[in-house]
Amino acid sequence: MSTYYFDQITKKDNFLGGKGFTLGLMKNAGFPVPDGLILTEMPVSDKEWDEIYSWWKKQSSPKLAIRSSAIGEDSSEQSFAGQNSSYLNIDNETGIKTSIKNCFQSMYKKSSALYREHFLKERSDLVKMNVVLQVMVNPKLSGVFFSVDPRTNEAGWIIEAIEGLGEDLVSGKKTPWHFEEKKVATTKLFNIEELVNTGIAIRNFFGHEIDIEWAIDQDNKLKILQARPITALSGKSEEKRIIEEELKRLKSTYPTNTLWDGGTFAEWNGPPSELTFSIWKEAFSKQHAFSKALKKLGYLGIDEELPNESHSLLERIFNRGYVNISMLAPLYFGPIPYRLELKSTPKLKFDFKKMTLKMFILTPFTMLRMLKVGLRLSTQRQQWLLECAKELTVFSDKSFRVKELDHYQKISDLELHELFQREVTLFYEDHLTWPLVLITLIESTSQSLRSLLKGVLPHDEIDKCLNQWLSIGIHTVTMEMNEDYKKASNDPAKRIHFMQKYGHRGPGELELSHPRWMELSDNAFFKSSADERAMNNSSLKSVESEINELKTYKKQVIEKEWKLLRDMLELREKWKMSLLSPYSHIRYIALEISKRNKIGNEIFWHSFQEILNNDFNLSRAKKRRDTTELSKSVYLPTILELSKLENILTSKDESNIKSFNGMALSPGLVFGEVRVVNSPDNIDVDNWPKNTILVAESTDPGWTGLFLKSKAVIVEKGGVLSHCAIVAREMNLPAVSGIKQCHLRFKDGDKIWVDGNNGRITLA
Repeated sequence: MSTYYFDQITKKDNFLGGKGFTLGLMKNAGFPVPDGLILTEMPVSDKEWDEIYSWWKKQSSPKLAIRSSAIGEDSSEQSFAGQNSSYLNIDNETGIKTSIKNCFQSMYKKSSALYREHFLKERSDLVKMNVVLQVMVNPKLSGVFFSVDPRTNEAGWIIEAIEGLGEDLVSGKKTPWHFEEKKVATTKLFNIEELVNTGIAIRNFFGHEIDIEWAIDQDNKLKILQARPITALSGKSEEKRIIEEELKRLKSTYPTNTLWDGGTFAEWNGPPSELTFSIWKEAFSKQHAFSKALKKLGYLGIDEELPNESHSLLERIFNRGYVNISMLAPLYFGPIPYRLELKSTPKLKFDFKKMTLKMFILTPFTMLRMLKVGLRLSTQRQQWLLECAKELTVFSDKSFRVKELDHYQKISDLELHELFQREVTLFYEDHLTWPLVLITLIESTSQSLRSLLKGVLPHDEIDKCLNQWLSIGIHTVTMEMNEDYKKASNDPAKRIHFMQKYGHRGPGELELSHPRWMELSDNAFFKSSADERAMNNSSLKSVESEINELKTYKKQVIEKEWKLLRDMLELREKWKMSLLSPYSHIRYIALEISKRNKIGNEIFWHSFQEILNNDFNLSRAKKRRDTTELSKSVYLPTILELSKLENILTSKDESNIKSFNGMALSPGLVFGEVRVVNSPDNIDVDNWPKNTILVAESTDPGWTGLFLKSKAVIVEKGGVLSHCAIVAREMNLPAVSGIKQCHLRFKDGDKIWVDGNNGRITLA
């Protein structure tokens, strides 16, 4: 064991970890830092422990703060916030010994290991743990000092302060006093000028912008408890630049009344990778899956190149996938003198300015086609549904991939590329066709059912009624998968069968950069406990009996529409189950190509065309990945109107709002503690509380393990017919969507009420 005392630390001791090293440098430079020491290894002998106790007693046996200090922690790149352990107010030898041991062992906690693997990649094994012992301050006041605004990177210091320990400020338990250089900042609480001068001096000492934790002790003396670089400052300025450039591009490329719809891709948790987007984009281009789906329903389809730079209806808006619905109308019926207007939903409105002689001549034919399609949608949906089910049987027989993951290691480069091209082409040309037909039919049937209920129920009761029916009336293959997952989690003997049946699925499964359950093996499973909620297998009351109680002569028609919608939703889940098998093999082949070209996960930041052309450029890939990462904090609604986009991006901060209204997805009322999941790949649920509220931008059925560990779900994206809604209802989890930036607004540890009956979230 090596022991380094704060007053002995110099710049050559940077191997001591960010926290301890920084404290030592500040102590030696004369800043008011409480005394302390750093241990580089776990003490093993009585002599080594006695050395620590002796130092403590020389300090008059004060209460100690004992914290981890890993190399790389509190750096300008990663904060390691909350990943390793801290213990406060330790005041006896037994407590000191236990806390030191726990700090060293915290490096091996699952959450800490996953954090290092995610951020440090191949350098994760090189991280070394040190432990800091520091004299505690008994504070009147505690707080933080930022030398610049960490939200915007704009000049001007910021101070926040609370009474008592600073832990309550970090955890959000107390609302702080807030002071800014930009505003006249005066207070009788403490000497604000002394704090600012000390903070600026520390910034100048280190030569970079800093974030300081400080305290005022019972004698009104300022103490500096920690200092670190403000993380991701460059990211903030880059984020601002990306927003400005993207706004400029959109304004110069599209008419101001352009509308986009992102609902089709609500399951993408954040912006998609380049490979994922390039394949789906192709599906919405000329003569491919979406065009074929339109034609099957009697529409015109896409036979010519679309008038945009991507030649596809699917476009990138701030790196997210949006369908340009402004270009859709002619693809349905041909040239028509209408424009799209956005009210609560997009609607066609007659536009005399669009009328041309050619359009005038073609209008009768267009109207006839509209009538024919409308008639077919009202009379042939059952026939299409049967055909879609037959096609699924054929598809499942010929498309389910049984190859082992190591199959691709045994074939030549040429065969590998041919297989990759075949799988990608089949997916965007054919595999998606019938699922897209089904999505259109579901939307049409849902609207029809809502229209029928308008004359029967009050407007604000329709969604609640439909949610209730969906909750008790649907039984999907996803529900069966969830049941099997739960059994496999608790019984390892059942995992082989689970993987054979569902191994091609996994969390974030529409994104090709995310691993499948087959790859995760035993790590795919989270052991469930006896008190977790049972699946929604039965109900005392059927949907049919509820419909029979409605006071209307339209009961038979309503029941028919309901049964159609139910059958379509259940069939959609079956299609997804089969579709994701060949889709997963696009990932497996890409990984083998990546392995042979030694480019790692950067393969997913190349388009499929670039991969086929062996056009590998790691610099370009990294730039795409970094830009996409910065775009994650940009909020965009499901239906996006270019003319209102700038207002959306510059809308005022709503962080002080205490309650939120969204869309009720699944009924129930739950109080719990938030856990935010931004990426489903590296999640440690071992330490989740029993009343966890899962918060994410979006989810999919592959999040089963996280759903099982949660008591409710909050998402930004997803409607009442979404996969998230179906899974939540089947698992008896209250769920709410439409909460703007919930994955950025809430933080781990927030206590909230989730009202899945009325779509309301309330901060406790």
